[in-house]
Amino acid sequence: MMQPLDKWSAALVLLLCSSVAQDIRAASFNVNPIGFDLSVERPSGVLQIRNTGDTPVRIQVGAVDWSTDGRQEVQADTDALLLNPPIFAIQPGQIQFLRFGMRNPATPATEKSYRLLIEEVPSGGPQPPGLKTLLRVSIPVFIVPLQKQESISWQLRRQAGGLVLIAANNGNVHNKIVSIQLSNPDGKDALQISTPAYVLPGQHKEWPLANGTIRSGLVRLHVQTDKGEIEEQLTLEADQVSSR
Repeated sequence: MMQPLDKWSAALVLLLCSSVAQDIRAASFNVNPIGFDLSVERPSGVLQIRNTGDTPVRIQVGAVDWSTDGRQEVQADTDALLLNPPIFAIQPGQIQFLRFGMRNPATPATEKSYRLLIEEVPSGGPQPPGLKTLLRVSIPVFIVPLQKQESISWQLRRQAGGLVLIAANNGNVHNKIVSIQLSNPDGKDALQISTPAYVLPGQHKEWPLANGTIRSGLVRLHVQTDKGEIEEQLTLEADQVSSR
């Protein structure tokens, strides 16, 4: 049977808990909105950054060109977007507005994709002891074409590691995939993918699937996007699957 703590033990526990709480310093921020569409008619935007923590936060902002190679995102530094200010400090509870815009406003035939990287950086002064997690937020920015064309095709392919679901964007604007469900006609062996992903124009996105999850034959595909739903029927053959 556990014995009750005496007053000295209880005091020691309270002291230790207090020390742990003091060693974890809370610092956080949020941003709004979480995405932008720019154009010649609207070549700039404003991002609101609020310090929701209880300590000052120092923020650095950068811009990168954004593409995908199937399963991973590829980012490269770019000067296509102007940022003002690129680095700043925000006091607890305060708001900073970041203004940004196209360096050379023009209407592309195919949508261009960038990301704003909002990163917390250590302050220049001495750091108090304790655990400190630096935050990083990535915001998509699209330079949209005048005429939008949406076209996305789906395939299932067998590869050495198993089945792979592939979405190819043949249009000139992005598609944001919210969730995916694959199932056999009887509704059994349903496979759910709930991690949001972007399929950028002229590029493709791959989702590896576990072996044995989907049987050969007809496969139902249900996709939820930020613009609506997609329903397709795929046929799983011995070595190839394509949309019907």
